[in-house]
Amino acid sequence: MYKTLIGVLAALLFALALVGLSFSSSTQGRPDFRFVNGTEAASLDPHLLTGQPEGRLALAVFEGLTRTDAKTLMPAPGMAERWDVSEDQTEYVFHIRKNARWTDGTPVTAHDFAYSFERALSSSTGCEYAYILYMIRHAEAFNTYEGRALALLTTLPEVLAKLKDISGAEWQTFLSEHHVHDAAKGAPQAIVAEVLGLKSSGPTAAQRAAFSQALRTYGEQLSRAFRIAKERFGKSEGMYARGDHEFVVQLNAPTAYFLEIMAFYTALPVPRWVVEKAENANDWFIPGKLVSNGPFRIESWVVNDRVRLVKNEDYWGKDRVKLESVEALALENVTTALNLYVTGEVDWLPDLYPKDLVDELKTRPDFYKNPGWVTYFYRFNTERAPFKDRRVRQAINLAIDRQLLVGQVLRLGQLPAYQFVPPGVPGYPRPETQLGYDVPRAQALLAEAGYPGGAGIDEIGLLYNTDQSHKKIAEFVADQLRRNLGIRIKAYNQEWQSFLQTTRTMDFDMARAAWIGDYLDPNTFLDMWITNGGNNQTGFSSPKYDLLLRAGANIVTALANPAPLREAVHDKQRFDQLLAELAGAAAPARVEKLSQLRLLLLSEAERLLVHEEFPVLPVYFYVVSGLVREDVGGFYNQLELPDGSKAANVTDHHPLDEIFKKVGP
Repeated sequence: MYKTLIGVLAALLFALALVGLSFSSSTQGRPDFRFVNGTEAASLDPHLLTGQPEGRLALAVFEGLTRTDAKTLMPAPGMAERWDVSEDQTEYVFHIRKNARWTDGTPVTAHDFAYSFERALSSSTGCEYAYILYMIRHAEAFNTYEGRALALLTTLPEVLAKLKDISGAEWQTFLSEHHVHDAAKGAPQAIVAEVLGLKSSGPTAAQRAAFSQALRTYGEQLSRAFRIAKERFGKSEGMYARGDHEFVVQLNAPTAYFLEIMAFYTALPVPRWVVEKAENANDWFIPGKLVSNGPFRIESWVVNDRVRLVKNEDYWGKDRVKLESVEALALENVTTALNLYVTGEVDWLPDLYPKDLVDELKTRPDFYKNPGWVTYFYRFNTERAPFKDRRVRQAINLAIDRQLLVGQVLRLGQLPAYQFVPPGVPGYPRPETQLGYDVPRAQALLAEAGYPGGAGIDEIGLLYNTDQSHKKIAEFVADQLRRNLGIRIKAYNQEWQSFLQTTRTMDFDMARAAWIGDYLDPNTFLDMWITNGGNNQTGFSSPKYDLLLRAGANIVTALANPAPLREAVHDKQRFDQLLAELAGAAAPARVEKLSQLRLLLLSEAERLLVHEEFPVLPVYFYVVSGLVREDVGGFYNQLELPDGSKAANVTDHHPLDEIFKKVGP
């Protein structure tokens, strides 16, 4: 079998040599462990990261308050050797290790974390993942309220005053163009929700006047909240250093996944004295400048080739780190990647192999696969015709035979996606969905929207980042839409950096995407779609959705006024039942009931995505797979949980600090 595979690749070797694709030699010698990391890392600034290739490197050279244990993927002590938690689970006191050091010998202190959290949440940083810290008291106010207050108090009243009578469609376009939903989200006044929801007609003069006044009032509230956050956040409330070795974090409400977030990119510390040097403004993270605190440090970085890491001898847990050197190859060509693995040049190939060879590869003993905590999907640009109409978005969702795709094209056990959150969250009630495969219904919806048989729809661009498997899927989707709906589709690709820029500026019709869950909670998939969220990139905006997500992020505050939540949910009977059970409950039963109610609200939010609004086209839930050499230890495809049970490694996350090479037979 091995010889057969090598034979398949042999014909490629000569061509590869001609173009100079040789990773077998290095002036620094063969590292202890080498893996293919996919695309070139755009940055190693933890507060600017969004991609997995950058994340793997950042988590190797930086360490947060917690780290991820390789065997369990559960949070373990990192820079904090221990932590104390209040009875209501809303305050954590992290005790920073006294032997924690930066690579320049400077002690790691609680002040480093206070600075780093504030930097991540500063609007000037541009951290797309800032919202992942919003469970911390004052964090959202510190991050967004100043800009929103400015819009509500000045910009919007000025443009509203000049507005004349307009149609409902024109009104919704106005709201989108001026980002009104984003600025006004959370406004308590009933007139705000009423006017934002107008679709059959625009607001009357009286409604506009009341709406404008309500926005000013809410803007004043946000401005006050921002001033309080600016005064207290990082100093005495929310999060702050209490001396050099105690870091206090106060949460809005109990958050089950909080300790997992403390190991995530956005919560990693950065060295202020390096970051803020004028000459380091855009590249403080490159070799020669970078000061880090994790198990490895960067020895060299050759752009579009490799990053070489070496063991950090100043790391507090250096005795746990067995590898002296690691290389991450920046390589997107899957044929070259597989060739390097088969010929022994790399030790780990994570899902970057030609999918045409999957039937042969999955018979190998060094091949692994697990259900994945990943959703493959396409974004619709809901600000462009015809995707402004949700009936068109639903029709496209109903015209794709996902079962045919996973069964005959992908062939690795992937699951068709009829929701957005992958299965596997304990206690999460999966919502009802209007997704599926129903061509007659899809055709009827398209005709109802004014496009019978696809007539009237210009050719649609289907964007994907350069990769053979993405190309194959895009061509399948394009063919399905041509056959079933008569829609003309042009599938086209862009290299990764261009692709990111195009999607960020929403210069597309439909764009391929995949989302890897950052922690085992539905919120990691659902908070993408909040109005103007950093990872939204669809133009989708729903006050009801925002309300449910805000409640999921701060259930205690949301329940101070449960009436709007009850109005927003579909399953009012279950909502009322949980609310009644919560009344009078004491800790720890109260914490459990709050968790159940929170998961119900998140399920209701997902229902909006897959049952009513359809801003995305979920395609399938991943199977994470790859090849890893049999002499690699500390690499857990099956997790070993504290209770003795086993679980699949659904994220394919393998902390480099626990990997080692086995010796002997």
